[in-house]
Amino acid sequence: MDFIPGLELSESFYFEIIRPLMQKNYPNLRFAAALLGTGSEVQGFDDLTSTDHHWGVRLLLFLENNDFENQKAALKIFFRKNLPFEFRGYSTNWTSPDPNDNNNQFPEHISEGDINHRVEIFTVTGYLFDTLGIDSIDLSDIDWLLLPEQRLREFTQGKVFEDLVGTLTNARNALSYFPHNVWLYKILTQWNKIAEEIPFPGRIGMQKDTFGAQIETSRLIRYAMILCFILEKKYIPYPKWFSKAFYELKLSRSLTPMFQMALNEFNFKKRDEILCEAYLTILQYQNSLGITEPLKLNPKLFFSRPITIIDISKILDSIRILIKPPLNAVKYPIGSIDQIIDYPNLICDSHYFKKLRNLFGEK
Repeated sequence: MDFIPGLELSESFYFEIIRPLMQKNYPNLRFAAALLGTGSEVQGFDDLTSTDHHWGVRLLLFLENNDFENQKAALKIFFRKNLPFEFRGYSTNWTSPDPNDNNNQFPEHISEGDINHRVEIFTVTGYLFDTLGIDSIDLSDIDWLLLPEQRLREFTQGKVFEDLVGTLTNARNALSYFPHNVWLYKILTQWNKIAEEIPFPGRIGMQKDTFGAQIETSRLIRYAMILCFILEKKYIPYPKWFSKAFYELKLSRSLTPMFQMALNEFNFKKRDEILCEAYLTILQYQNSLGITEPLKLNPKLFFSRPITIIDISKILDSIRILIKPPLNAVKYPIGSIDQIIDYPNLICDSHYFKKLRNLFGEK
């Protein structure tokens, strides 16, 4: 059986099976059908290996609040009784969540009986609270900083196959990227992270610590890659798909070879030059966005040491003056929660971060 990308499989399942069933049996019910949330297929990154768990014939239905209360149970039973056992060669029946395996579910072929399907039913408000910990899309700047980008990416990626209500589409549009003030603050933070460590690969290299210099170089490259995501207004996925998503950015074409060269260069002076070229490439792109007046920087020595840097303080100064309250009053440019913490379990837990509002001066 040929591999079918999961998003394509889900869309076909909707239009060929679910939609006709709904039109015939629930002609007056308004809903949205989509594939969002977790899963490599939502990101468009799935392959044959992905099919070993949590992957298969599935989709999400979003009902209006009143219909959810009145129709959810009946719809679940209806699909159990009326779905085909297979679609495109894939089972529509799934195992129950396995509590000993992270609640994973697996397609399981059957030929009789009720189908344990994965046509999952939500309201938009309920889904947003479950996944992002918010009960409204009217968010303050601090609210935005506490939303993990992985969860935002999961909600805004994938595809809405049909939206007869508009609520889901409106929410996805509203959460498509950070508002301008938050965006500027995140840019400031990411440049600041680079500025704090920009001389370190050279200094470590001066001590002939090749391994240590490679570690620090990789840190700075990751900081720079994150900056590219921010400048191009793309949410950052969690680590497994970080590089895969980076390759989709405009900046990746010119920067990826530079980053690879920097990682493979053992001469610290040459490595510094490559990294500075990469930073200046990012700055050139930032200049093209018209955020500030164009900045032109040249590589320079770090004090009297044979370490080459660029003066990032000029970039920071030009952005800092544009940031408005309340973010201009935050003591340090710490950015959003993903820029503070790099731990997948936490950056996927939206409810946890409500406890951290005091980092930004709020109780």
